[in-house]
Amino acid sequence: MFENNGIPLYVQLKHKLLKDIETNYKPNDLLPPESKLIKIYKVSRITVRKAMDELDREGVIIKKQGKGTFVKDKKILYDASSIGSFAQRFSKQNHSLQTKTIEYEYINTEHYVKNLLRCDTLLCIRRFRVLDGVPFALMINYLDAKNAPNIQENFKIQSLYTFLKEEYNIEFYKAVETVEARAATKQEAKKLEIKEDSPLLSLHRLSYDEKMQPIEFSDIVIKADMYKHKIMLSREK
Repeated sequence: MFENNGIPLYVQLKHKLLKDIETNYKPNDLLPPESKLIKIYKVSRITVRKAMDELDREGVIIKKQGKGTFVKDKKILYDASSIGSFAQRFSKQNHSLQTKTIEYEYINTEHYVKNLLRCDTLLCIRRFRVLDGVPFALMINYLDAKNAPNIQENFKIQSLYTFLKEEYNIEFYKAVETVEARAATKQEAKKLEIKEDSPLLSLHRLSYDEKMQPIEFSDIVIKADMYKHKIMLSREK
């Protein structure tokens, strides 16, 4: 089954397991226990354990204490080459993004986003989002309060960007976005149902209208094991 080609046996087993998982298993399926894998692939316990540890680190499988090892859900792909809301993008991939909680705050004191949006009163919208029923992201959207009056009474749909366009004629034409990795704080970990210091992706986006006036700033943290960012690049002229 395996070749003596200089490639470590556990690496060969990892690739074989990966191929078998892709062919025979679906996300959340339970994999055979370690003892059965030893018999199936005719390798040692150490080899099986090292191969499974590699797949665990790469996000292919997940080990649940007392329950076994499961095939992990594939990461959600977000194409950042054009402007659009998470709800809009994920619905096209047949995923359901829902808002579990939402909070509103008006900020009149000093705040760095007030300088970015050049406004006097900042509207802050905090949302806890779940994807296909699983905790996914904590989102904060900042707007100039005068551009979205009575939003607390009117905002009833999942896509904030769609709502802003339909209700207030606020449309996004360009945006500057940065993405970086960081560890989850204790509070974030509790809401997202992960361990403290688990990896998160932190997204900051400043969006502009047709006249290149800044109109919205997003501060979003996403569970890193559920998300993949795609960007279209072109040759520099």
